[in-house]
Amino acid sequence: MGSSVERCARDDALAGVAAGVACALVGHPFDTVKVFAQGVESRARASTVAATRAIYAARGFRGFYAGVSAPLIGNSLETGMNYAVFHETRRRALDAAARRRDGGATTLNDRLCASALGGGFAGAVLCAFITPFELVKCRAQMGGGGGRAWRVARETYAARGAFGLFRGFSHTLAREIPSGAIYFSSYELLQSFVPRNGASSSTVDVTEAAFEERDAAGLALEAVAAVGCGGLSGVITWLAVLPLDNAKTIFQCERPGGAHDLSPLALLGRLVRERGVSGVYRGAVPIVARAFPANAAQWLAFEFVSRSLHHRRVASSP
Repeated sequence: MGSSVERCARDDALAGVAAGVACALVGHPFDTVKVFAQGVESRARASTVAATRAIYAARGFRGFYAGVSAPLIGNSLETGMNYAVFHETRRRALDAAARRRDGGATTLNDRLCASALGGGFAGAVLCAFITPFELVKCRAQMGGGGGRAWRVARETYAARGAFGLFRGFSHTLAREIPSGAIYFSSYELLQSFVPRNGASSSTVDVTEAAFEERDAAGLALEAVAAVGCGGLSGVITWLAVLPLDNAKTIFQCERPGGAHDLSPLALLGRLVRERGVSGVYRGAVPIVARAFPANAAQWLAFEFVSRSLHHRRVASSP
């Protein structure tokens, strides 16, 4: 599709870094409200409105960007690695599917399965990288270190050593594998419904759609598709994994030996008993409010930076 120059892992990584920056800047205030609502014990302070007021009253507007340095650095590098690992894993899975078909064209089902596999594997690979950033971010958002990520990191290291920064690794893994699979496969499925030159969704690889030559109307369509499909895939994913994210947040903010110092499933069960099913969906409003704009910005940045880098390689190729 497009040119004969194939995807490049370096381009995917660089475009992913840009996407991560866009996502962090747009989504962090919503994430701060979500983490605060998840972490407080009082039901009265757990609502989105109450959490928002509490944060603003305590720290002003800057409070919504508490701990932003950790995800701004971590999320950009994480997203770059995530897209690179995802596309490489997906490519290998599709190559295997094509061989099973004796070199025949892959189907939409093949591509959805490859995207789910690639997303889940990328999530697993990145857990070792993102766990320390998630821990620092969550504790800073709850007011630890005066809301300063670097202070939280320093205090955690002083108290527990490097190993302390990886508290919650298994809980992050339990969230990241299903969320990666759902995220990338739902984006591909939603993109397959976007009409492109009358081509059938069963024959078009939507991950390379933005590489095609486009006039102004075509570029506008790709932008709308990236925003709409990216935002919706983010909402779908977060609604699916929010209980696991709740458990991860609470575990990482809990002291070792505390009541919530439990394995992922045991902690999830305890939260259901303590708070009810609705309780494990604490933070759902800011999550949904954040998921659409943050993921829309992420996919828009990724698709168009990736497109720019791709066309530059095409122009310089012999």
